[in-house]
Amino acid sequence: MSIAAEQGPKVQQEIYQAFGLIKEKRLAEAEELLRKEISETSPPMETALLHSVLGFLYRVKGEAKAAWREYEQAERLMPGDPALKIISARFLIDEFAQYDTALKKAKEVLKLAKGSPSFEHQARTTMGLACLRKGDRKKAVTLFKEILQEGFEGMVSAENIDFHLVEAFMKRNLEKPLCHEFVKKGLALARAKNEAKMITFLEHLLEVFELAPPVEVKNYT
Repeated sequence: MSIAAEQGPKVQQEIYQAFGLIKEKRLAEAEELLRKEISETSPPMETALLHSVLGFLYRVKGEAKAAWREYEQAERLMPGDPALKIISARFLIDEFAQYDTALKKAKEVLKLAKGSPSFEHQARTTMGLACLRKGDRKKAVTLFKEILQEGFEGMVSAENIDFHLVEAFMKRNLEKPLCHEFVKKGLALARAKNEAKMITFLEHLLEVFELAPPVEVKNYT
């Protein structure tokens, strides 16, 4: 289970307040609030979450090394939390190009969160991103096909779908048929869950694909 699901009401309130301050660009106030709460909080789960939010704040400030220190501290406090591993893995991909370490963390998530469709989906997406960024397109496509094969089965909401790998492929003008299929499956889930906002978003995305029909993709199997 993610630590976010087990935070106490006081910590939850402070985190919401911190995010509000970050949104308003009152970063110094948000940092002070989070540091104060960390100094007064003892349960590892809550302290880890606060460090994670502080890491996000430093990312907003453009301080990658400071952000990483906070993410590391959060993961040390809760080494078995899959959400923290996904966060740190994505950070390693985006900021430091440490693709192999990110892959290792994502594989750990597959073990830790076995049977959790959302976490398994995010882990494979993270692995696909790492492979694509490091130049292993074939492996990235294989992982993408695994995601498509699962078809988002077991997900409670279409809002849990991670579009980062689709975005990465599309930016490179790659794997358009697979991306098209991904969006169609996402739309099917949104319709099944009767999620109007996601239906509108995905229908619009599908129109973009249909205006520019995808080209044939190489067969990597």
